[in-house]
Amino acid sequence: MTYRASPLSTFIVIVAFALIVPSCLFVKAPDQKTDVQNVALSPQPEIEMGDDLVRTRAGDLIALMPKGWVFLDAKGDASSDIVAIAVNADYSLSMVVSAIPAAESTREQIQTEGLLGLARVAYQKHVRKSAGTAKLVGTYRIAELGPRRFGVYDFSTNGGALRTRSAVCISSLSNHYEVSLVPLNVSGKDVPDDAEQEKIFRSILATVQY
Repeated sequence: MTYRASPLSTFIVIVAFALIVPSCLFVKAPDQKTDVQNVALSPQPEIEMGDDLVRTRAGDLIALMPKGWVFLDAKGDASSDIVAIAVNADYSLSMVVSAIPAAESTREQIQTEGLLGLARVAYQKHVRKSAGTAKLVGTYRIAELGPRRFGVYDFSTNGGALRTRSAVCISSLSNHYEVSLVPLNVSGKDVPDDAEQEKIFRSILATVQY
């Protein structure tokens, strides 16, 4: 009997893979930097958000996805670290919420550097999973939304025309999470421009509670 993967299973694998290796990149990425910037973001979403909640298994992080986006059932089809995957209507953007497993080798770095250390740990995970092709775009930042703080960074592979935007945080239960906005090119639709992606990413972060 020949096994054939379902279209949904295949697409979920593509989304998970895109978080590691975004494709169709055309320009050279800026040199990797480790400077730190602090940015204050609006605590209110800049776009309309839906009512469906993204919730971690422990219930220590919740977020909203943009209105019109839908969840993908990722059970058994993606990394066990992935909490939820959602996509927009034309499948050109994906929101991925994942856990960052605690590791003895990185505990001291996170304790010493806090969110910046966690951001570096998360980025290095992408570097390993992409066999070294993931490159940091720009700088690490600390984003503040009222009392909430995130370590934020962007990365891409084989260039810089498309970038994954990621934010990490430490929950009230001391669990580590990453929220990413991943551009996709699996549907043939144009990816929203950088300004629109930034607006969507900021709006998602504005809804994150931990």
